[in-house]
Amino acid sequence: MKKIKIGIVGAGFNGQISFIQNFHKNKKCEILGLAEARNKLRNKVGRKFKIKKLYKNHLEMIKDIKYFDGIAIIARREMIGPISYEFLKHGKIILSEKPMAGNLIQSKKLLEISKKFKSLHKVGYNKIYDEGVEIAKKYFKKIVQNNVMGKLIHVRSHRLSGSGYDKRNKYITSKEKNSLRKPSWPKVPKWLPKKFHKSYEKYLNLYCHNISILRYFINEQPKVDAAHLSNNLISIVRLKYKKYFASLETGFFTKKGWDERLEFYFQEGSMKIFFPPQHFKNKSASFIIENRRNGKNIIFKSKKSWSFKNQCDAFINDILKRKITTNKAIDAVKDVKIIEKIWKRYLNK
Repeated sequence: MKKIKIGIVGAGFNGQISFIQNFHKNKKCEILGLAEARNKLRNKVGRKFKIKKLYKNHLEMIKDIKYFDGIAIIARREMIGPISYEFLKHGKIILSEKPMAGNLIQSKKLLEISKKFKSLHKVGYNKIYDEGVEIAKKYFKKIVQNNVMGKLIHVRSHRLSGSGYDKRNKYITSKEKNSLRKPSWPKVPKWLPKKFHKSYEKYLNLYCHNISILRYFINEQPKVDAAHLSNNLISIVRLKYKKYFASLETGFFTKKGWDERLEFYFQEGSMKIFFPPQHFKNKSASFIIENRRNGKNIIFKSKKSWSFKNQCDAFINDILKRKITTNKAIDAVKDVKIIEKIWKRYLNK
């Protein structure tokens, strides 16, 4: 079978650990090209993974776009949007890291250009590809549809994170500074006061995952009922769905710890999903279902599976099918919209 030709923009820590290493393991694809501004790093990574075409920037790669079946973009947050925009002009399927852009206007701009050129855009919410999350979703659907534990009455998304990085991860480094700053789009919406810029950037980058997971389980766009945000302590947001509320609790608990979960409370039971730090390889989410109606519990223990690897494999399958089934750009736009509504609610409280 002919291998899928992948181009990758960005060879830093996340580019190597989460994408390059995982695409390299997939026998259905070949990493044909790499765009990276740091010369030594580009050459070292290129040699290790036997990448034939090396480029100083994404514009050089675009000149060879006809040779690629798909592009993965792992760059600075302010650069992801404009780089995605350029590739989407060429009708290619792309996978960009999250968030897809810094604000709603930029996100809609990417959506419009993908429609114009009939390009496909997948956004990198890797946690949705966690094996434990995928299995929990199947159980959740059956519980709701069959009224196994009564009505769903409350949802709780909780993330007090510390360091999500595993020191055992090995990747290539160089002493070069990443001085590339262009192309660049603003990382915040125009209406946001300057004193909140850094807080908004952090909130969007970290907790868009929580919003996307809620969307994955609950196919409904909520209203923002209340928002209490803190840069140093815990932030609490209340989202209003048609028949129940969801609380979103976010913040930093400790640099060494990780406390992330998604909890569904029913009239006669609950489902609690526990997430591992996302850069820990071979570790999936676990969950427990406590059914008070029949007194039976279901326990799913963490498996040797990694969401980033699953996401890369899914992208290759999307290219083969010419169809994105999960994490479409149109859904990621909705996530950015909710984040902006949270901040507007907070500023106008």
